[in-house]
Amino acid sequence: MRAWTHTRAGAPSAVLTLTSSAKTPTLASPTSVLVRVSYASLSPGISLMMALCPSIFRATPAVPELDFAGNLVALGSEVPREKNFTVGDKVFGTVLLGPHIKAGVGTLAEYVSAEAATVLKVPEGIGEKEAAGLPVSACTALVLVEAAGLKEGDSVAINGASGGVGTFVVQMVREKVGKSGRVVGICSERNAEVVRGLGADEVIDYNAHAPVHQYLATRYSNPPFAVFIDAFGVSDVYTHCTPYLAPGKPFVTVGVAAARNTYPSILYALYSMIWNKLWPTMLGGGTREYVNITGFVEPERLERVRDMVAEGKLKVVVDREGEPTAARSPFIIDLLPSIDVLKNLFENVNHSASRVSEYGRRHLRNHSAV
Repeated sequence: MRAWTHTRAGAPSAVLTLTSSAKTPTLASPTSVLVRVSYASLSPGISLMMALCPSIFRATPAVPELDFAGNLVALGSEVPREKNFTVGDKVFGTVLLGPHIKAGVGTLAEYVSAEAATVLKVPEGIGEKEAAGLPVSACTALVLVEAAGLKEGDSVAINGASGGVGTFVVQMVREKVGKSGRVVGICSERNAEVVRGLGADEVIDYNAHAPVHQYLATRYSNPPFAVFIDAFGVSDVYTHCTPYLAPGKPFVTVGVAAARNTYPSILYALYSMIWNKLWPTMLGGGTREYVNITGFVEPERLERVRDMVAEGKLKVVVDREGEPTAARSPFIIDLLPSIDVLKNLFENVNHSASRVSEYGRRHLRNHSAV
């Protein structure tokens, strides 16, 4: 089969190779399924892992990425009957991190084998393209919102509101706080209308109001927010949050985004997270609770996300078709793009959230999301 693979750590443009002779996967276990991939998502975390995880700690050759959508082609003998799967079903799901590292399993290929527990039928109302963008991004958003402990009427700020995770957070927060609540999104002006359409009452352009924390302190200190959710990972927004986040209220975050895919940048990001979480206020630490979540995809969360989509409470934002740009990803790509095209995709995804890519047959297009 055709697949993008790599045998060493490094930037995608330097280490990825497109091969037409990759081994077609078989059912990995009696509880797994085999899917012909139609769409796959690019995520910052996997790009980071590709760049930094030495090959001695993972199987090679490795296929990148975890999330996918496509057509079911085979079922293990012990796949639960309640899944109600039939060969030919349109499904979406994710590859678990264990098989991804230990066996090199990934979704930038024509076929992928995944555990049935993390694979579901594509719900009514969306296509495979949109479904491929759900697992990691929507489940991470769900964890963020659960950790926030929201109630009706709360005032909530969301940083990274137009990203792959942020677009889901805005919708979930709107549902939680109701009409009496206030939702303020922080993103670029070009994405402001998208964020308003998802339920934000107000949108702050981080370019026009840089540094954002100063603007927030001036504009939103009376009354301050009941919860601040950072769906991107900007440490400064936390360290300066005292004026605009009410006492005793949480700052819920995906962590601190590394400036680059390098070991020093990662170490600095980890240091910042530890400082924010543990350093005492009297010694210069933060004055508000720092809640750093981990957004692993779990079957129960994936089912909840699926149900929210089916009930019309959650949608995947799909951008108009157009030329790919650094600000508007994800992309629909040909299965045989040049390395320059793939480099562009991965470079863009490192600056935002989950990106949806189609294994099309002919054209390079921009088609979804933040």
